[in-house]
Amino acid sequence: MGLLNSLDLIVIVSYLVGITVVGMRFYHKNTDMEEYLLGSKGMKWFPVALSILAADTSALTYLGFPAWSFRHDLKYNQMIFPYLIAVPIVIWLFLPIYSKGNLYTAYQYLERRFDLRVRLVASLLFLMIRGAHVAVIIYAPALVMAELMGVPLKFSILMMGLLTAVYTSMGGIKSVIWTDAIQVGMVFLGFTIVGVAALTHIDGGVPSVWSTGLAHGKFELFDFSFSLEKVDNFWAIMIGSTVLAVQAMSTDQAILQKYFTTKSKRETSKSLIFYGAISIPMVCFLSLLGILLFVVYEQQPLLKASLQNPDAVVPHFAAKMVPHGLAGLVVASIFAGSMSTVSASLNSLATSSVVDFYKRLIQKEGSDAHYTRASRWATLLWGVLATVGAFYADRLGALVMAFAKINSLMAGIILGIFLLGILSRRATSTGVILGAMVSLVFVIYVSLYTPVTLYWYCIIGGLATLLTGWLFSLPFVQVVPEQERVENE
Repeated sequence: MGLLNSLDLIVIVSYLVGITVVGMRFYHKNTDMEEYLLGSKGMKWFPVALSILAADTSALTYLGFPAWSFRHDLKYNQMIFPYLIAVPIVIWLFLPIYSKGNLYTAYQYLERRFDLRVRLVASLLFLMIRGAHVAVIIYAPALVMAELMGVPLKFSILMMGLLTAVYTSMGGIKSVIWTDAIQVGMVFLGFTIVGVAALTHIDGGVPSVWSTGLAHGKFELFDFSFSLEKVDNFWAIMIGSTVLAVQAMSTDQAILQKYFTTKSKRETSKSLIFYGAISIPMVCFLSLLGILLFVVYEQQPLLKASLQNPDAVVPHFAAKMVPHGLAGLVVASIFAGSMSTVSASLNSLATSSVVDFYKRLIQKEGSDAHYTRASRWATLLWGVLATVGAFYADRLGALVMAFAKINSLMAGIILGIFLLGILSRRATSTGVILGAMVSLVFVIYVSLYTPVTLYWYCIIGGLATLLTGWLFSLPFVQVVPEQERVENE
């Protein structure tokens, strides 16, 4: 049996049904491709900012950060600093490039700058990374359902993945953005309830939190020792996470597609600035929440003994210590955190699949309605594939690290490809492809046969791609003119 009662289940089911209905209300049978994938480029900055936040955070974030500080300390809170660095870089270096073209995907730019091969390589890497990401974020709330509601894990995974795929395929990007905005608000509400409830269950209040935290080393923030083997080392998080943040905000179609829905570069910049600003207090709150929960569990040994999986400490506390009804609301907020990211990811996976591959290679002369239908079917297909992949997500270890392990292997390589196109006029398509291939092999070797921690993979991959891509370009060098070549589509 699960720990939630019938009132909690009613709240959870009502939320799932409600958000699905909201998403499906954006369905229009005769929607054209630009409306379905880009929202006719008429979206305002505020809902887009919330949707960017939803695309870049999920139950991995909302469950993972508290779970990390619950188990360890506040070193992972250093993740706030990369946002301060990454957002200005993206606005200054990448937005001017993307604002020039009538783009559906970022990888169309690479065909303009290089050729079709580079576009397809980068798009394929994105599909691999984001597809794996969706599988992991479907698994996280399904784990909660399995442990707290007594529902079989496989059934939970199927429900989460397929339900989100259905409303995303019907409503398109507008459905994604507006449901994301609702779900971000739901997440903040749910986790605020947990924080307030945790404080009310701590004997001695804030002074007790401080003394207990100090006694167990929970407030340790930085480890400045330079070690390539530590995942929570300051240098690894500061440098590696900054590279990952820049890569996500500048080359990840799940985020970039939101840029393409806005009216102007100014609107996109406002969205990014707000996203960076709200991410900082969010990370701090989630990290501190883990310490609050640690103190509660230290003071209540029976509660601590009933916790089987520290990754589920937030929903476990909600089910055990939060009044029924509110507990269901907290679990629903965890679903909201994942469903928003799943919907954004499925929409971007479908866009890249259709625009970069199907339309470019297979059906070049289809009608607008044909490509819209293809996008709907691609969304459903990716939903099925990611749901199947979620069955194996538990093999990746701690939730807060799960996607980082996947992303770090290839994120730096993708970023290196884009930087070669933007920063070097001498980089060629052949050189870039060879450099990316060599770099990928090198990064995989480092991950398998050295003790180097995952946050250095993206740095190694990015630098290796820049260096080898430039060197391999020298025999084929042909200086690109200032004005980019006309897109070949």
